[in-house]
Amino acid sequence: IQEQLKMKDQSLRKLQQEMDSLTFRNQQLAKRVELLQDELALSEAKGKKNKKSAESSSQLSQEQKSVFNEDLQKKIEENERLHILYFEADEQHKRLEAELRTRLDVLETDAAQHQAVVDSLMKKYTDTIEKLQNDKAKLEIKSQTLEREAKDCRHRTEECQQQLKNLQAALGSRLEESLCIINEKVPFNDTRSNRYNALNVPLHNRRYQLKLRDLAGQALGFVQELVTALLNFHTYTEQKVQIFPIDSATDTISPLNQKFSQYLHENASYVRPLEEGMLHLFESITEDTVTVLVRFLVCSSGKDFCRAKMLTCCCFSFQETAVKLKAFSEHLASYLCFLRKILPYQLKSLEEECESSLCTAALRARNMELQGDMKRLTAVFEKLHTYISLLALPSTKPEGLLRTNYNLVFTNIATSLHGFHDILK
Repeated sequence: IQEQLKMKDQSLRKLQQEMDSLTFRNQQLAKRVELLQDELALSEAKGKKNKKSAESSSQLSQEQKSVFNEDLQKKIEENERLHILYFEADEQHKRLEAELRTRLDVLETDAAQHQAVVDSLMKKYTDTIEKLQNDKAKLEIKSQTLEREAKDCRHRTEECQQQLKNLQAALGSRLEESLCIINEKVPFNDTRSNRYNALNVPLHNRRYQLKLRDLAGQALGFVQELVTALLNFHTYTEQKVQIFPIDSATDTISPLNQKFSQYLHENASYVRPLEEGMLHLFESITEDTVTVLVRFLVCSSGKDFCRAKMLTCCCFSFQETAVKLKAFSEHLASYLCFLRKILPYQLKSLEEECESSLCTAALRARNMELQGDMKRLTAVFEKLHTYISLLALPSTKPEGLLRTNYNLVFTNIATSLHGFHDILK
């Protein structure tokens, strides 16, 4: 753009010089015309004295005048043409200069904007590079620290392995000595026979008694909360059936919902005995009764004499406690029958609600989820009833549940309770 402006300025100066030269030549021609006019006046003055000479002079001056007029007219036309060309060139130059200046302003604005973007990106990239360099330095320091810690861990592992080997060797020698002493000094192992083992004095650990009694109290609290939640759930379900999708106060609900509502109205007679049964079970756990059933996890081996005595104590005490557990199991079976009875009605009621025109897509999706949850909830209660019934067997059949199966039963109860918690969430 600067080069174009420079070239246009040069052409404009050239035209200006030509215009000045034409103006100067025009002035010369004007002076010549004035001189010729003066000569013509003198010739006319002389013509008064001599007509003949005047006529000849007049003819000569007339010819010269016509020649000068033609020449002057040509020069005037040339001057006018040059003026027009100069005006057009000047207008074109001004217009081009204005366009170029406008374009220059736009380009300068764009260049400023681009420069601002470049500056911001440079600053951003500089900050990012500095941050990455700092992170790199920190990671290198952390890597060095971890390498040192790994080296220390390997060293400690080697030391621990060496200590373990030493301990294994020492315990092996002590085990051999203990086995020799037992074989020589102990006349017989009475834990191998239930008849002889029943004569041993049960071992009581008061710390475990208090700990397990506290756990039983927590279980009682959880069952009470569960009973409250089940009562609320069945009551709210009954109220929902009474008002949606048809309000029983203004219209008659379907026979299915009428029967379902009638069954739900009886929920308290099945749910509240669960709390009462658990309360009686908790009250049956006295300070003189060892209730640490889970201790048989470390008592399952009959090789240790003392551990076998603890296991026997647990079994006798559990037979005393299982009487109340049997009652709780019966209440749970009654509630399970109630769930089985209302499950088909609840599923059909939810289907009927989904078919209603008042049911939205979101509510329909929630109802489908609730159908699946109710099926899984009933299945979980069936599993819990099965395992709790097994635990209650020693109250009627002491040999109905083998000691070796206690661990498996409690593990399955824990798994079922985890599934029950997931369903309620």
